[in-house]
Amino acid sequence: MQQGMHYCFFTSGICEGNASFVRLRELGNELASRQDSGIRISYVVDDTEHNRKTLKVHPSATVLWNSSPRSVAQLWKRRGLLRRAKPDFVHVLNPYAKAFAALAMRSRDVQLIGDWDEWPARRPYPMPRRALERFLDRWMRHSSSRVLVASKYLREEFRKLGTESIYIPYATYLHAQEDGQSPYSVPTAVYMGTLYPAYDHDLVFDALRLLKSRGLTPAFSLLGDGPDMAKWREYVQRHQLHNATLHGMVTGPELWRRLRHARVLLFPIRETLLNLCRCPSKTFAYVQAKRPVIANKVGEVAEVLGGKAFRYVEPTAESFADAIADAMQSPAAEADVEYDLSSLTWSARAETLLRALGAAQTPQPALAPTVGRGEASQTH
Repeated sequence: MQQGMHYCFFTSGICEGNASFVRLRELGNELASRQDSGIRISYVVDDTEHNRKTLKVHPSATVLWNSSPRSVAQLWKRRGLLRRAKPDFVHVLNPYAKAFAALAMRSRDVQLIGDWDEWPARRPYPMPRRALERFLDRWMRHSSSRVLVASKYLREEFRKLGTESIYIPYATYLHAQEDGQSPYSVPTAVYMGTLYPAYDHDLVFDALRLLKSRGLTPAFSLLGDGPDMAKWREYVQRHQLHNATLHGMVTGPELWRRLRHARVLLFPIRETLLNLCRCPSKTFAYVQAKRPVIANKVGEVAEVLGGKAFRYVEPTAESFADAIADAMQSPAAEADVEYDLSSLTWSARAETLLRALGAAQTPQPALAPTVGRGEASQTH
């Protein structure tokens, strides 16, 4: 790889607070920390009060502020920033219109690195949104010098479309803290996650209701918040699940302590397109905590946990209820689970990216492609 290489991460909207930005930030931090590599790191970032206050990138990284994030001028501003910065590579996470507008007519000297941790082109959007997503998806796959994916499912599906990709999942991100004294007075099942409607935490709440109907009320602790929080608080109250505590957002040493002292960690995840494509970051927090995990054998969750899950169950409330009841009684759930974390770090992910960049070839023409019938029929 050439000395003095300039690697730029392209973003728009809110950075810190956006789960996907973790991927760009951590890869950038790892690349920037390799001082002997001579890599320069930059980020194209919308100039907003939030981003100015919260952006946390490597001190040596350059931030290219887009001063017109809410006006039509943002299209030309981003192009101008990239033209003046002259990066060798521009890294885009998931195809979207603003990235296309800035990069479709880029210089041939600028190589595009296309990265996917979801697949909007396969979502059941109404027309014409669906046509737009399929167009952007094909443009980025065919214009990228290297295609990166966060899941093995995406790698195999892209291969069917004639696109080879580099598998770079997410990685561990919690800073180890003192375990401290247990915050739980009794063995407690713990779920950590954001309560989005598309996620599968309903399996856990329904399992708690089923357990209560059997006369079992194991302690349950939820660590997280989100749009569904009010709905599930009402559910807990309506079904009188007094054994359930919804803590809301928990971070730092308190999060570490509550994960480390859990009797068992819960990870409900159905086999949907969204879940097959994404690489849930909490999987890595769970393995760092070293506590037994009850999960569904789906996508990257199964890739990371491997054969060390306490139990893989069917995605039903009944299966989770049975497994939780067993974990509360089983001596096997008392011991820590030892995972090999050496290959699950952002340092290891950056090494994979560097190897891919070192082998990058001259990019294909940056002009927008025409969607062919054969491929379009496969992206439904």
